[in-house]
Amino acid sequence: MGLPTVGRLLGHGRLATTAGYAHLADAHLVEAAEKVGTLLFDAMQGTRQG
Repeated sequence: MGLPTVGRLLGHGRLATTAGYAHLADAHLVEAAEKVGTLLFDAMQGTRQG
């Protein structure tokens, strides 16, 4: 879900209010970056996973 949708569901009047809380959920970004890094490494090594 996008930030504006979440903000409306929470009753926030300004997107900035919702954005202030959004930084708390960065774990998925770290996980995605690690996956991309692994895929790039494997591609450079000539291997491929699932």
